Amino acid sequence: MNHSRSLFRTWSGAIVVLFVVVLLAGCSGKKTVEPVPVGEMLDYRDAAIGFHLAYPKGWIQDAEVGTRARFFNAPEVDKKFLDPTGPYPDGVTINVELTRTTSPDSVWKAQIGEMNKMGFVIAPEEPATLAGKKAVKVSYSGAYTNKVKEAGYHIFFNADTLLYDIRFAGFGSYFEAYKAVFDASLTSFELPKPVEKGRDQTLPSDATSEYATPLFSFQYPDNYNFETIPKGNNELAISLRGANKSCSIQFTVFPAKGLTLEKVFDQNKGKFAAASAGKATVGTQPAMTLTYPATKDVERRFYFVVKNDKVVRITLDWFKPQRTEYLAAYDKVINSVRFK
Repeated sequence: MNHSRSLFRTWSGAIVVLFVVVLLAGCSGKKTVEPVPVGEMLDYRDAAIGFHLAYPKGWIQDAEVGTRARFFNAPEVDKKFLDPTGPYPDGVTINVELTRTTSPDSVWKAQIGEMNKMGFVIAPEEPATLAGKKAVKVSYSGAYTNKVKEAGYHIFFNADTLLYDIRFAGFGSYFEAYKAVFDASLTSFELPKPVEKGRDQTLPSDATSEYATPLFSFQYPDNYNFETIPKGNNELAISLRGANKSCSIQFTVFPAKGLTLEKVFDQNKGKFAAASAGKATVGTQPAMTLTYPATKDVERRFYFVVKNDKVVRITLDWFKPQRTEYLAAYDKVINSVRFK
C-alpha cells in the first residue's frame, strides 16, 4: 500500500513475531525509567512544507525534507524501531510523516487497520488538537516478546491533500517516562504559514525565532534548522542551515585565555589568505571580521568577539548570487545577539 510506506518500513520485519507474542504477559525484568523532565528543546522546520515542532536537544535527527522528520533519544534507537528484537537499546521516537493523498481519512484508517491485523492493540479513536485545529489521536501497544514491548500514539491531521501523521512511541517504560517531553513537542507543533507569492523560498525567512544559551541569545530566520556538529574542544558549538544547504549560521565559543580581541583576530587572520578584514558591533560588543570566498558560489564571514574571557566566533555562509538578500537577513541575526 503506497500510502502506508512509513508503517511498513518500521514494522514489516516484526509482523510474525508480534502475532505470536502479542498476548503474552509478564515483567520485562528491565529497570524502570524515571520520568524525564522537559529540558532544552530545539526547533525543527521543514524547508519544503513549512511545518515546525520542538524536539529535545541532543536527540538524533533523521529528516527528509517534505516527506518526514524523525527524532530519536539515543544512537541506534532508530534500529530498535526497525528491528525490535535486535540487539539495540530501548528508547523513544518522535516522528512526523507526510502523505499526499486525495483521501487522507481513508489512508490513516487503512494504516490503523493494518496495525490491527499485525497484532497491535488499538485503542478507540480520541479527539485531539494540533496547532489549534481538530485532529484524531489513536493509541496503540504491542509485544514482540514477553520482554520487548512498544507503546505509542498517532496524531492524524488532514490539510487538504496532505496527511500529517505525528507519532510518539517508546519501548518498555521509556514511553511513560517521556510523556512530558512528548506533550511539549506536540504543543509546540505549528502548521506552515501561507507562502508569500513570488518569493524565493530558499532565502532566509523574514520571520524569526529566538534561541538562548547560557552565554547569549540570538534570533534566526525561522526556515533555518538546527543541525548537530562536533563540539570538539569548544565550550559551545551551534549550527543552523538554510533551505539552500550551502548557507548556514554557526556560533562557536572557546576560551580566550586572557587574549584581547585584537590578539585573537591576529591569530586567526593568517589562516585565510586573501580575506578582507573589517570591524563591526555584535550585541553592543566590538567585533572584528574576516570575509572571503569559501567556494565559487559561497562567501563566508567570521565575526570575532571577546566577552568574559571567551571568544565567540560567528560564521555566516551565503549564496553569492543572492548576496544582498542574505546579508540583509544575517544583519538581523548579528544585531539580535544579546550577551549575558
